[in-house]
Amino acid sequence: MRALTGTAIVAGLLAASVPQPATAAASVQIAVSQNRYVTNDGVPVGDIPAAMIGSNQRWPDDGKGVWNSAAGRPADTIVSLSRNAGLNMLRYPGGTVANLFDFAKAIGPAAQRGCQTSGGFANGQFSPTDSRFGPDENEKLADAIGGKTTVMVPTINRTAADAANYVEYMNSPADGAATNPNGGTDWAEVRAANGHPAPYGIRYWEYGNEPYHNDQIYWRSTDPAVRVRQFIEGGWQRQTAANAPYANNDGLFSGCDLATRKTGNGQPNQAYRVRFAPIALPGDAIGKPGVGDPILEPVLKVNGVAWKRVNVLTGQPANAQVYRITRADGGVHFGNGVNGAIPPAGATLSFEYVSGIHQGFLAYRDALKNVDPTIEVCSGWGQPRFIDAMGTRPYDCLGIHSYSSPPTDGTPTRYNNLQYATVNRDAELRDFRTRLAAKFPAAAARPDLVVTEYGTLIFPEPAYEARLAHVLYLGGQFAGQLENNVRLSINSNTADLPLDNGGYDPANMFGSPPQFVTTGRAALFSLYKSMVGSHVVTTAVTGNPQLTAPNGNYGALRVVSVCTANQNRLMVLNRDPANPVSATVTLTGRQATGSATVATLNAASVESYNAPGHLNDIAIQRSQVPTSAGTLTHTFPAHSATLIELTGTTPCGS
Repeated sequence: MRALTGTAIVAGLLAASVPQPATAAASVQIAVSQNRYVTNDGVPVGDIPAAMIGSNQRWPDDGKGVWNSAAGRPADTIVSLSRNAGLNMLRYPGGTVANLFDFAKAIGPAAQRGCQTSGGFANGQFSPTDSRFGPDENEKLADAIGGKTTVMVPTINRTAADAANYVEYMNSPADGAATNPNGGTDWAEVRAANGHPAPYGIRYWEYGNEPYHNDQIYWRSTDPAVRVRQFIEGGWQRQTAANAPYANNDGLFSGCDLATRKTGNGQPNQAYRVRFAPIALPGDAIGKPGVGDPILEPVLKVNGVAWKRVNVLTGQPANAQVYRITRADGGVHFGNGVNGAIPPAGATLSFEYVSGIHQGFLAYRDALKNVDPTIEVCSGWGQPRFIDAMGTRPYDCLGIHSYSSPPTDGTPTRYNNLQYATVNRDAELRDFRTRLAAKFPAAAARPDLVVTEYGTLIFPEPAYEARLAHVLYLGGQFAGQLENNVRLSINSNTADLPLDNGGYDPANMFGSPPQFVTTGRAALFSLYKSMVGSHVVTTAVTGNPQLTAPNGNYGALRVVSVCTANQNRLMVLNRDPANPVSATVTLTGRQATGSATVATLNAASVESYNAPGHLNDIAIQRSQVPTSAGTLTHTFPAHSATLIELTGTTPCGS
């Protein structure tokens, strides 16, 4: 097939038309109700928001290649590809990598911006990272694709006041009257000076990213029961050499590089910083909420010898082994050889201290909503432990990360494990709804569910997440999210740089720069986007062939249906890797009329994927299929995703 590039690939996918006549009546029946789908906790599913088609947009490296910083615009083809896929929501500045992000360093003239520190996963944990793709650049991208942004609020080295400043920068009017509730800089006026007078109007703000994971503990306790309370209420925690899971937790560092432990340089007035500011001192906890170890005096050692903390260095004897701290920024300062001794060149520096007192979700939520009461503040601790610990205290939404890590032994087993994983993801969402309903019996007070990342973790082959097998898995996850009234959904990730060996990485929404492509998942979303604005209706599948995975059986067909006015749309995933399935589609309480529009996404194999050199191995074909006696009988090819658009004789119910 002819290779297509840029926007031409989607046009080629959608223009293909392969007539497929209706077949004889099938034993598999798909009955599409007129009734709005109701979740297991009794909530009718709302109309599908455009925010359901989103991606995790990480900030480093020009947004992982989506931004042309030299030209000050999105990279070539990324806008057209995003629009074709229906991409509407960008999660900025990302997930794990953004846990230490500081928005104030990523605004204004490029030459005046500061460096950032990577939170991990991308660019090396605690390593210095660029600030080129800042909040304003991300909003230019969002505007270009016709979408919006949800913000992951970094909390590790930041305060509730910092987060409130971020909200003011993005959402407050720059009319000369806006004030900072915390005092100080009028950030709306700063935004206007940076070229955007109008507020951006960010609705969803997510506090933290995956704090329940052991690789994202940062300053908090290794005990999950303590850590969740620190996450909610704030607190403090002693940082020592033995504190898992990070090496050099008792080290001193410099600038944005919190990975490279410093030794003495022999110069006067040496200044370093701790990894997790601020520094707490004895007495700080009196009358303050929070949990953590007792707040003890810091212990600083130079070449294994303890030095004494003093309030000022001026007036100290020249050979006095003393130091002072600046608490808010976690600074550790030494003398100049006249006022206090100088650590010698190459000296080992060890500093055990208490990080805190940090604020928690409750304080952040209040501070953010004090700036803009219309926003929704979500908890990034998307686990039952948070629901239990938070109790009935109000919050707007719960951010879930819906990942699967199925075993990878053997291609057929791997495929079945992956498809069966959607059964677990559906059950997980239903369980969250049940738990939230128990805490908030009144549906109007119940926090919304939002999925702020989903996908898989992690297959050995980088390309596996681009393959048709993975596309079908994502299609099943998305169907479950629609049925569970998820209000925002973020797929991971928009793009990434080429692999370390220089090879192309297709395992993202649009692959890698500079030759972005319509991947299988982007093509899938180009079908799902037609459901935006409709409401989910109940669907029953009888006679569904069963497939066997190591952990249980799952139906070959996964169907989700929506309706608006008299138009029904069905997404039918045939997950059988080898066999087509014929089924008859019936609209209960009314009849289908005319011809159905059928769009089928498929490939030669479940192992197929799109990348430069084979850009449309996963392709969409369209056809018109006549209905007969008010029904449609259709054969769904093996390993396919099919969107069917049917017109009913009367409008569907509400």
